[in-house]
Amino acid sequence: MKRLGLGGLFFAWLYGVPFLLLVGLIRRVSRPYTPTHAEAQAFGATTDDLLMTGLLLNGVLPVIGLLLAGLAGEAMWRRHFAGAFGGMALIYVAVALVGNMATSGLIGHVPADQEPAPQITQCIPVSGGRGCPGG
Repeated sequence: MKRLGLGGLFFAWLYGVPFLLLVGLIRRVSRPYTPTHAEAQAFGATTDDLLMTGLLLNGVLPVIGLLLAGLAGEAMWRRHFAGAFGGMALIYVAVALVGNMATSGLIGHVPADQEPAPQITQCIPVSGGRGCPGG
């Protein structure tokens, strides 16, 4: 049972973390249809959650796995999780490079909404010789 748990933990890190980060990065660069500002904020918050969860799990799962493999006396899984530290560093470097290439920050970005600009229905004259257009 402990091998199954350690294997599940390792494969959650190996496949789950890159999945969360890729989905978050794809959502970050996509142009979603968000008709209102509230929907745009919700889309940005979900994208931030995916990226933050992926980054957090990338750091936590190898450490927990290494501790549990050490406590269980599983040398094979200890080697796997020790090697995962190299992969963990590579993932952080890759996300940092993508963040450097982005035009804005990866976390905290809110996409533009599709709300139409409000129509101007009343003219307020401004001093300085500029009047209302059309009379």
